[in-house]
Amino acid sequence: MKQLSPFAGWTALILGFAALILFLFLPEYTLGILTTAAVAAINAVFFLVTSWKEVLHALKTRTALYGMNATVVIFVVLGILIGINVITHHHKLTWDLTETSVYTLSPQTRKITQNLPRKVKMTAFFQINNPGRNEFEQLMDGYKELTDQIEVELVDPVRRPAVAKQYGITTAGTVIFESGEQTTKVKKATEENLTNGLLQVTRDEQKKIYFLSGHKEKSVGDNGKSGYSQAKKALERDHYKVEELLLLQTGKVPEDANVLVINGPEKDFQKSEIDAIDTYLNQGGAVLLLLDPQQDFGLTEFLGQWGVDIRDDLVIDPLAKLFGADYTTPIISQISDHPITRDMGQQLIYPMLRSVSAITTEYLKTTQLLYSGPKSWAEKDYKSGKVRLDPGIDLEGPVSVAVVASKEIRPAVKPESKPEASSGTQTSDPPAPTKKAHLVVVGDSDFASNQFFSLYGNSDFFLNTASWLAKEDNLISIRPRTRKWSPITLTDTQGNLISMLGIIVFPSLVLLTGFGVWWKRRSL
Repeated sequence: MKQLSPFAGWTALILGFAALILFLFLPEYTLGILTTAAVAAINAVFFLVTSWKEVLHALKTRTALYGMNATVVIFVVLGILIGINVITHHHKLTWDLTETSVYTLSPQTRKITQNLPRKVKMTAFFQINNPGRNEFEQLMDGYKELTDQIEVELVDPVRRPAVAKQYGITTAGTVIFESGEQTTKVKKATEENLTNGLLQVTRDEQKKIYFLSGHKEKSVGDNGKSGYSQAKKALERDHYKVEELLLLQTGKVPEDANVLVINGPEKDFQKSEIDAIDTYLNQGGAVLLLLDPQQDFGLTEFLGQWGVDIRDDLVIDPLAKLFGADYTTPIISQISDHPITRDMGQQLIYPMLRSVSAITTEYLKTTQLLYSGPKSWAEKDYKSGKVRLDPGIDLEGPVSVAVVASKEIRPAVKPESKPEASSGTQTSDPPAPTKKAHLVVVGDSDFASNQFFSLYGNSDFFLNTASWLAKEDNLISIRPRTRKWSPITLTDTQGNLISMLGIIVFPSLVLLTGFGVWWKRRSL
């Protein structure tokens, strides 16, 4: 028995470390961890029982006392570190130092998550060793800090195939959203997809946005540079239903239209179409009109009645070249305070832009929303090919390029009811609620096309405008960020210098310092 004691001690030590390593790196092997730890414990007990005298004698030596003091110090330091870790776990404070804040939940996500109307259950299917599992858990920690309306269950589809089969899971990393009677599936667990999943299962009403057609407008089905397919996909991600509308065929704007978008018409409007749009607005409708330069398409008089003035001009900005753009592509950085733009911090880029100004009237509330730069102007004689600022003819910058016009639609006054002979009392219906009509006019439509939609803050402005017109205030914000590719370009000389410093100079300094310390101690 005495001869087996050293073997038992070393076995206990080795198996104890093996159990710890398995627990840290392979926690899914529970049976193996418990078995290894149990064998280590048995060997340790055997060693202590058979060699307790030697153990007590060793603990009384000077080396053991110094070792115990060092062990106590180590445990004190570990205790302090564990205490700090516990405090930081309950009071999380993080810093996102990435250029585009990709590890911080976007304002839109925060708005939507903090205003969830009911509980949402998320079932995420990740294998335990899937690297995306940790990323998903870290992302969900941010969501859970904002609300207690989210319940998350992680399922390993390999260990629980029946659950995976029940939900029809065929791809690892799929997340199922359930809330009330709504269910949706997300196959890639990014912040944008998760937030859109929350929207889809908590919004029972799907609002509809119509894009006008029949005047060579930019099509939502066009995947080319000038098309609006990206804008359509972004609206659908925000849970809107998008359709095209041929007004000459329907004769009126459908009653289920929450927003009507007119994007870049190239043909004149018929009077019946203008009357239909005007009727829709006067019934409390919402219209987004994106009007390119060079023509008015018969809308000048109609827009004047709604407090908007359009001129036949082209905005010129010489400072646009500083941003790598053409002088006919001004950078919009002056933005008025309005719910559409309140959370926006990015500039906008508008190719081929016209001026759009507000007309003050008693029954309309108008706001000039966007302005070109201070050195810009609206060129009247742009067709000549020679542009210059002519005071008194051209509008000097900053030039208004977008206007919001709002109007209260008061319900029609009904004649008073006559007293009833039998009861002698007068009855009246409760007053109908006041509606509001909203019209947003922007002097360019290309900024929301596929070519420019993702540049600067263009997509945020377009989607925020649509959400404000659709009365979806929770969606008016900045969308989730994407990681920006920021490569470092080095010359051959710089590359060689960095290689020399990293491979030769710094390692040599470390070796020389170590040798000097050793030589000094050797001579003491």
